[in-house]
Amino acid sequence: MIDEPDDETATATTTETDTDVDEENRRMIRAAYIGADAIVVSALENGADVDCTDAENGFCALHIAIGANNLPLTRTLIEDGNAAFFPDGFGRWPSLIAAECEVDEQLTDYVAEQEARFLKENRSS
Repeated sequence: MIDEPDDETATATTTETDTDVDEENRRMIRAAYIGADAIVVSALENGADVDCTDAENGFCALHIAIGANNLPLTRTLIEDGNAAFFPDGFGRWPSLIAAECEVDEQLTDYVAEQEARFLKENRSS
């Protein structure tokens, strides 16, 4: 499971250029940590970058959703948000996060299939 950072850490990740998009990005990441799927979707609708990462650990919303065993949010991020597949700040691809966090088989299979599809499509481009 991926743990939510404490408030001090979340505050420390604030960038100097505090724009609306930066705030939506932070809101999306915080919401992903607590499983507030509707807030994640709202942040995306308000311009959050689906692939933005937590400056502290390199987790994006997709990494967090997978680590939390949250299939509905994972599907939303991939299918509606077009989330990219890339390693987190520790070098773990989403499929490895699924394995390490021992998520449900359905989520593990979905992530593996989607990651393979993403890599195939983006390597041939």
